[in-house]
Amino acid sequence: MRHKEEKGVTGIDITISITLIAIFIALIATITYNIQKKSDDLQKNSDATMYAVQIIEEIKAQGFAILPKKGTNTINGYEPGYILDSNGKETPYYQEVTVIDYTEIPGNEDKKAEILKQVTVKVRYMSGSEEKAVELSTIISKES
Repeated sequence: MRHKEEKGVTGIDITISITLIAIFIALIATITYNIQKKSDDLQKNSDATMYAVQIIEEIKAQGFAILPKKGTNTINGYEPGYILDSNGKETPYYQEVTVIDYTEIPGNEDKKAEILKQVTVKVRYMSGSEEKAVELSTIISKES
């Protein structure tokens, strides 16, 4: 009985090897892309939150006197629009600031007006083709 000697690599071996390498590379590329996309989304959300907090802190620092009277929902100087960076250039973040008197919140109609105001800051931005937003609210009281 003769034994056949096996030498070299067949075409099937090469095809299987190349297929496995291609699948591995595609998997690594997909994972890397998803990690990068999530990282970018988190950075944009973090920036939007920072802008919203900054706007609320600016308004609080100026005091109750700059807040509009009952029935008016916007603050002078905080009209809806794109946020400007420190160099005066538009950022991709869009701000909307609204103010309502505490008595305009359902359930508080019987309270005294012009004592408490709810300030809401909404910062919108695009994440890929999807619009996302961060919304923060605070209550500011009139000092006695």
